[in-house]
Amino acid sequence: MGPYLGQPNKEKESEVGENDSFRFGATSMQGWRKSQEDSHIAALDIAEDVHLFGVFDGHGGKEVSLYVKKVFVNELKKLESFKSGNYEQALREIFKKMDDLIQTPAGETELKKIKEAYGGDSMQGFGMGSDPSMPISQFTGCTATVVLISKDSIYCANAGDSRTVLARSSKTNQVEPLSEDHKPDNAEEKARIEAAGGFVEENRVNGSLNLSRSLGDFEYKSNPKKSYKEQMVTCDPEVKRVSRQPNHDEFIILACDGIWDCLTSEEAVTRVRKGLAERSAKEKINEVIENIFDDIIATDILSSSGVGTDNMTCVVVEFKKKY
Repeated sequence: MGPYLGQPNKEKESEVGENDSFRFGATSMQGWRKSQEDSHIAALDIAEDVHLFGVFDGHGGKEVSLYVKKVFVNELKKLESFKSGNYEQALREIFKKMDDLIQTPAGETELKKIKEAYGGDSMQGFGMGSDPSMPISQFTGCTATVVLISKDSIYCANAGDSRTVLARSSKTNQVEPLSEDHKPDNAEEKARIEAAGGFVEENRVNGSLNLSRSLGDFEYKSNPKKSYKEQMVTCDPEVKRVSRQPNHDEFIILACDGIWDCLTSEEAVTRVRKGLAERSAKEKINEVIENIFDDIIATDILSSSGVGTDNMTCVVVEFKKKY
């Protein structure tokens, strides 16, 4: 079965939380894959009126995604740009800082600890062998889609093909995309890849990696003549800011591509909206997510064409009160 199980693992790991302004649910499911390589962050009140959520979809191993989960919030809070309220700049800086930290001796030691704790081969599936002399982050990485919510704004920083959308209740039931999927075939992404000495084949960087921005993956970031923003694969995120609309903001969905392979942004918003409206007072947001996972997971690995067979991770953040 290659990287897949004979039967899917439908066990779900979920967490919920709330404060005066928000409630959230976050759920992960391994599914058909032989291991779970996703991680997520759901952190309310990391500063006054500041909240952070993120989904990190690992590939080639879970080491980078789990490392990022562990250090992201604390390192963000250390940045002067964050302390001063320049959140767009802070998000750009923290993505670069993740890459910088991963490459330090301390970072590599932490990746090795994670690998030993959870097992698995970081290079499995990438055709790179398992040379123990090579840094783990050379052949493994993760996407990152992160939302920072302040009192008046929503910031989304994205690198990779995980996705974040904002649901707004209006006459048109607006779905506001907060991120753009970074795929190698995208014109701007392809131009950068080729300018850095790479190529795109079957929508994969050098015929291997099927996304064009990520944390880690340093085999694609080694052109000495290019800045980190100009490498074949870059950690540099696209950052979008939207003003909060107290009368219309409903909820935000952050999810890895295992969900977006199965649902459009509009379909996901419709399902979550319906689930939130129909839940009883005792039900949590995670139950809405869990029901969606059960609906979209592939029932047959052989006839699925890969749809519904990936790891699944989703965070839903519901706006609880109006400002």
